[in-house]
Amino acid sequence: MINSRIQIEDGAIEDFYTKWGFIYMSGDRRFAPPEKKRDKSSYIEEAGVHEDPRTVDDEFDYTARFLIETPNKNLVNANSKIHAWNEAVRERIAGSDIKRCKTVTFYDDFKRCKIVGIPEIIQEADEKDYYRRANGDALDCVVIPLTIHVSNPNLCYFDQSL
Repeated sequence: MINSRIQIEDGAIEDFYTKWGFIYMSGDRRFAPPEKKRDKSSYIEEAGVHEDPRTVDDEFDYTARFLIETPNKNLVNANSKIHAWNEAVRERIAGSDIKRCKTVTFYDDFKRCKIVGIPEIIQEADEKDYYRRANGDALDCVVIPLTIHVSNPNLCYFDQSL
């Protein structure tokens, strides 16, 4: 099994499978964050353009795919694992409907990168990526995407040693 690790806010760095039951399948094939578009100026009386050679890294989304495999008995199923994850990465503000998004650090040990950002909640899976037997005589199996929105790419590292 391919290892991946996760840290929620300032908590412990934990193995994704041991803590959440998420089996790493694949991650983005990204080696660096994207760069912001360089500024250009064009004048009617001049051929070509004037291009500013400066740029900085831009925000991006990093998506990894996981398999959740769990018994469908005694209220322990893929739904309960996904619900537990979604609750762990959001904090409900007392007395309101507002939720504060928590920052995670995802260590993609296969791709050897560290991604820091806010995860989107896991909302759905494609029909072809979901298997459940109604009578519970087989494991629930669901492939889910985990998308992390990186607003500050300077916190990420794409040459992470184990």
